Amino acid sequence: MSLEFDKVADQVERMGRHLSYVNMSLEDKLAIALERFEAATDLEAIHKRIELVRRSDVSGYRGAAPYDEPVPSRFNPIESPESATVIAADGSQIYPDQHAAVPYYLTNIGLFAYYHGPEQRLPDQFTDPQLVYAPLLLFDHERQLVNRETVNARRAVAEMQALANMAWTLRGEARPLVALYDGTLLKYYSDREVTDARQIMSDYHGALVHLHDTQALLAGYIDATRSRVVISLLHLLSLAPEDVTQANLETDGDLEGLHDAALFGRVLGPGQRSAVMIQNSPHNLTYRRRGENYEIGFFYLNVANNPFRAEIVRLDIPVWVGRDKEAVESLQALILEQCAIQNSQYPYALTRADELAVVSHTDHSHLDEMIAMELLKYNLPVRQSSKLETKGHARGNRQQHRLR
Repeated sequence: MSLEFDKVADQVERMGRHLSYVNMSLEDKLAIALERFEAATDLEAIHKRIELVRRSDVSGYRGAAPYDEPVPSRFNPIESPESATVIAADGSQIYPDQHAAVPYYLTNIGLFAYYHGPEQRLPDQFTDPQLVYAPLLLFDHERQLVNRETVNARRAVAEMQALANMAWTLRGEARPLVALYDGTLLKYYSDREVTDARQIMSDYHGALVHLHDTQALLAGYIDATRSRVVISLLHLLSLAPEDVTQANLETDGDLEGLHDAALFGRVLGPGQRSAVMIQNSPHNLTYRRRGENYEIGFFYLNVANNPFRAEIVRLDIPVWVGRDKEAVESLQALILEQCAIQNSQYPYALTRADELAVVSHTDHSHLDEMIAMELLKYNLPVRQSSKLETKGHARGNRQQHRLR
């Protein structure tokens, strides 16, 4: 039987389009993106197009959806509030190791509070190390050591919980109260990859509720963003209604290969932010179903003070922040002020929280020695490290020398 060419004709056509996209230079693609970006001014038409995707069987669209500001908007920073409180949380971990003296893992959360204002008040800093050795938390349902993905997920939740607790403790301090988290706010964990994923997600959402109760301006800071959600929006808007299909939304078409940061590097001047948008995704829909306040939005910000070289970061924000124009303006101004403290694209408070959280290789080795020595004290079996064995031999030799 010969090849049925009518069944591959559409595929050949898509192949030709794909190859033409690949052969376009990124500069050509950026020019197309900029043209479409500047033309995306009709919010009503854009929302209708996105609603068309949401109501259809098409599930491939993971792009942006504007909130209430036109897509091509640029917003200059306002003057920074006279006083404010900026808190930040970050974490690190020691993963479980089957070759260790005894199985365990550790998370360490660093918390830092910076007080903007004329009083020159000294910052506050804290750490919260948690050693996990109880079998219920250390092993999965198949009695294997929990994997790294599970430890990372638990650490991420602990960071958000610590941030919420600190915001509650400092709720009486100067406002606005900014709470900075390192990374995206749109977390999702599946049972296939993470042990007790549902409980972890429940704990995470509980921390978001706690932060909302404090009315903190929560922001997830992403400094090396590879997101393409705005590029995906521009691709969607370029399609005729009949071409809004699963196949056409699996790539970004003639914009494939571009990232949002490249676009906004051309669009945003120093200190400027983009419009607030929402990411269209099934995961974000679950956040919205828990309450309108908890859907995750975002905006892009150029934190550079150099007009010739942009530094584009993305800030994830919950809707309770995104719908408040004054809150977004204050957040923009305070992030820029934080970055200016150390002339960096990273906020000072987050830098310090990261420094507090880091667990070095030396720390790891010292902790292993502490654990092994504690086990020896109770005559418990222990698989000793070579370093500890060496110490034991040395102590034994010294003891024998004394007995002589």
